[in-house]
Amino acid sequence: MKIYIDVLIITNTIAELICLESASRIIHTAAKNRRLFSASFLGGLTSLLVIPSANTYSVALMLTLLKLFSIPLIALTAFGFKSIKHFVKCTLVLMLTKVVFTGITLIAWELSDTKRIYVRNYTFYFDISLLKLTIVIIATYILLTTFDVIKKICEKDKTYRAVYRCGNYSLCIPAVADTGNKLTDRFTNTPVVIFYCDDLYFHYGLDSPESFTVGKFRLMPFETINGKGLIAVTSNGEIEIADDKHRFTQLRCCVGVTRSNGSDPRAIFDPKIIC
Repeated sequence: MKIYIDVLIITNTIAELICLESASRIIHTAAKNRRLFSASFLGGLTSLLVIPSANTYSVALMLTLLKLFSIPLIALTAFGFKSIKHFVKCTLVLMLTKVVFTGITLIAWELSDTKRIYVRNYTFYFDISLLKLTIVIIATYILLTTFDVIKKICEKDKTYRAVYRCGNYSLCIPAVADTGNKLTDRFTNTPVVIFYCDDLYFHYGLDSPESFTVGKFRLMPFETINGKGLIAVTSNGEIEIADDKHRFTQLRCCVGVTRSNGSDPRAIFDPKIIC
């Protein structure tokens, strides 16, 4: 079979992007677009391993090790390094999504008996023209966009509550899903759930400058549907989001605290982190 390098890299880049997006949703870690695209392209480049012929044990072993070592490198590129535990978790989840994707592709290959899918050295090559590939990409984008629009419409009337716990202190307030809340903590690279709550604000004494000298909180600029300004952010405590069906989702995120100024307390979160 004749292999076209451009088709090989593009198709595997798309496949890598699907795996990364799936892993991102599973571990509730939002990755920046430039990191996702860089990691996806890196995954696409590893498809070049299809070219060497693994006709000896040493070559086959080398290709296997290269493929295995590429997974943690791709995970590191996409999600960054926050801790050993987080790095291992990202790598294992990404490996799992790759196994699932590979399984689905192999099943489709076996059932269809098609000659348009070529498998070699842990790499897939889809024998289609660039025109057809472009059409597939556009169609996939339209389907995903339509799905997101329908999902937003269905979830428009959903109600949420945010539960915050830290030591003996706990708090439960109404929460609002806001896709405009893209605030990410620059130190941990995790999303920030914003709490407009006077009780939490004064519990930590954030009206005093001394609160920012002990290292628990740091100031960050932010902007949501409620406005913009500076917010105190910390990684201390745990956050759960409960929907109207009493389903709880524990989030891996930071908490941003600001005053509600006498208004009803509320939490603002990006709905993608609970997908």
